Amino acid sequence: MTQRRNGRLLRQLGLLVLCLSAIAYVASEAVRGPHGLIANELLRAKIVDLNRDLTALKRERARLERDADLLGPKASTHSDLLDEQARTLLDLARPADIVIVSGGKAAR
Repeated sequence: MTQRRNGRLLRQLGLLVLCLSAIAYVASEAVRGPHGLIANELLRAKIVDLNRDLTALKRERARLERDADLLGPKASTHSDLLDEQARTLLDLARPADIVIVSGGKAAR
C-alpha cells in the first residue's frame, strides 16, 4: 500500500513539475518571444522613429511642392524668389552680394 501511495505521489509530483515547466516556458515566450513584450516595445520605438521620419518627409515634400509651384506660371511674378533659389541650389553669388561663410559647407 505504501508503494502504491509512493508511486501515486511520484506521478503527481511529475505532473506538477511538467505543468510548472510548461507554465515557465509559456511565460518566458510571452516576454522574450518574437511576439512578446520586449519585441512589442522595440516595435513601438520603431513606430515612433518612423513617424518622426514621416513628419520630416512630409515637411520636405510640402517645401518641394511649394518650390515647384513657384517654378510654374507664377514664376514670372516671383522672379526674385526664382533667382534666389537658383543661386542657392547652384551655390553661386553675385559680385555685389555679401556672403557670410558658416561651418556648414567646405570651401572649394
